[in-house]
Amino acid sequence: MRFFRFMAGFGIGLALGWALAILLVPQSGREVRRRLQERWARTLEEARSAAEETRRQAYIRLAELKASESSE
Repeated sequence: MRFFRFMAGFGIGLALGWALAILLVPQSGREVRRRLQERWARTLEEARSAAEETRRQAYIRLAELKASESSE
């Protein structure tokens, strides 16, 4: 559930950030595109890291549940 909330927030933030960057940045188109590409790359890396952490926590929780079932 937390992952889906994260992805929803990620999508909304991405769209708003992109729109604001296009509308408000007084730079050349080439510079805006370069900065957006850098930001996109950072955002993707953050999303990948969050997904990996969520996956890791899920595996830990699954192992805990399996261990508690086998001890019963």
